[in-house]
Amino acid sequence: KQWYQRRVAITAGETVDINHPPEIRAEAAAKATVAAFAASEGHAHPRVIELPKTEEGLGFNVMGGKEQASPIYISRIIPGGAAHKDANLRRGDQLLSVNGQSVEKASHETAVDLLKNAQGKVRLVVKYTPKVLEEMESRFERQKASRRGRAPQ
Repeated sequence: KQWYQRRVAITAGETVDINHPPEIRAEAAAKATVAAFAASEGHAHPRVIELPKTEEGLGFNVMGGKEQASPIYISRIIPGGAAHKDANLRRGDQLLSVNGQSVEKASHETAVDLLKNAQGKVRLVVKYTPKVLEEMESRFERQKASRRGRAPQ
């Protein structure tokens, strides 16, 4: 209980003490509310993840790219791979950069080349946006079905 009384909220890396003035506590509560809402809607703050590059790769697959009018997303975490063992990367993470190089407007091929050519520890910046990934996968399924001449089920 004492610990709870000392900490009111943690937002964007700052701890707000219960002894702070009411306006600071109110601002922290508002930030926490916005962050919670954003997370519930599938939006999150960017995170940095470092993965070791092994002979098997980084242990995940990506989909998307500018040619598909879509961001690059982590579509699969490979069981037993580096990403799976690290447990910080998630299916639904949007890939923002690889070793400091932005892939936000990159083609699929460019992003894959950056990942394949990376060596040693690979620094990824990602943010979790699963609802956008679900929408993108749904759109791809509709496109595949229309190419086959039938509607998706």
